[in-house]
Amino acid sequence: MIQRKQTVFLLIAVILGMVHLQAWSLFAVQMLASAISLIAIFLFKRRPLQAKLCLAAIGINFAWYVVLAVLIQQGSQSTALPLTASFPIIAAIFCLLARRGVIADEKLVRAADRLR
Repeated sequence: MIQRKQTVFLLIAVILGMVHLQAWSLFAVQMLASAISLIAIFLFKRRPLQAKLCLAAIGINFAWYVVLAVLIQQGSQSTALPLTASFPIIAAIFCLLARRGVIADEKLVRAADRLR
């Protein structure tokens, strides 16, 4: 559902994940995070699972920096990082915002169920 704010946040996270031009291992990690965010968009009817997938995407976005540190340690990646190196953290922030929106929606649905 496009009218939900968390859908927009997840879509931004997907786009940020696809605009990355680094080593193959970094690219693979970022594509995994983007794929999970994209899958989470279409699970709007299963909000608890959507919140868990957002959390997984956040973890994978932070794992990108672990892979980057390993590549720099091995010497296969230069220490001069381009602007795109900040995209995984920005994508993680958008996934966090989306997760907060999903949890808020779930609370709203539960409150409406109590009123019935």
